[in-house]
Amino acid sequence: MIKFFRKIRQKLLQQNKVGSYFKYAIGEILLVVIGILIALSINNWNEAQKAKQSERVVLKNLIQDLRADSLAFNDNLDILSKINNLHQALYEIGVKGMDLEIEDPNLIRRLIYYNPIAIKNDPFVADKISNESIRKEINTYSRYLKDLDITYLEYAELLEKRVRVFLANNKVHQLANWFENKDSRIKEGTPFEFVDKAGLFLLSKSPEFQQLLLEVSIKTKNTASNIETVLIQNQNLKELIQKELKLK
Repeated sequence: MIKFFRKIRQKLLQQNKVGSYFKYAIGEILLVVIGILIALSINNWNEAQKAKQSERVVLKNLIQDLRADSLAFNDNLDILSKINNLHQALYEIGVKGMDLEIEDPNLIRRLIYYNPIAIKNDPFVADKISNESIRKEINTYSRYLKDLDITYLEYAELLEKRVRVFLANNKVHQLANWFENKDSRIKEGTPFEFVDKAGLFLLSKSPEFQQLLLEVSIKTKNTASNIETVLIQNQNLKELIQKELKLK
């Protein structure tokens, strides 16, 4: 092709057709420019397609993480609800003198498993999303998670450093039930009483324990409330992402 154009230019020069030569040269330049522009357009289109595919993968990974977090948060709420019920029962037993039965005294020292993965797996995920609405909702979700992080850490610190220590100091742990049990794992539905129920009932009448119960009840309910807020935002974000994936 280059040789073909060169022969035409040489022929025009040999025929002393300078004007025609310049017109032809300009036309040839325009053809080259158009070719370059077409090549750039194709390249840009290919890059845009790659970017869309990459963003689609990011969105799919994010929605999987959000679904996993949603399941974990709902489990957390179930456990916190049972813990709150125990706190309420201990208040009514210790302060109001009511004769109540409690199912699982181990819940008094129970700490939920908290390890959200959405956003934390990729802290800069919002920067990889072109949809402004999704970026905004991601940032909101991230902000709510940070608030929950703080609440959870306060709750965990109170439980680990004060409640559990208080229980140990007052000797309400049944060592034999722990060390002689073949499956000594703290989990929902634990079939043995690691915490002595009778000892916990007596402890509930102590003013010192009642004040500690108030504090841990507040932290437990705050944690549950923040989880509920995060779950709502989690659902909003999932719906936006699902809508975006259908459009792409």
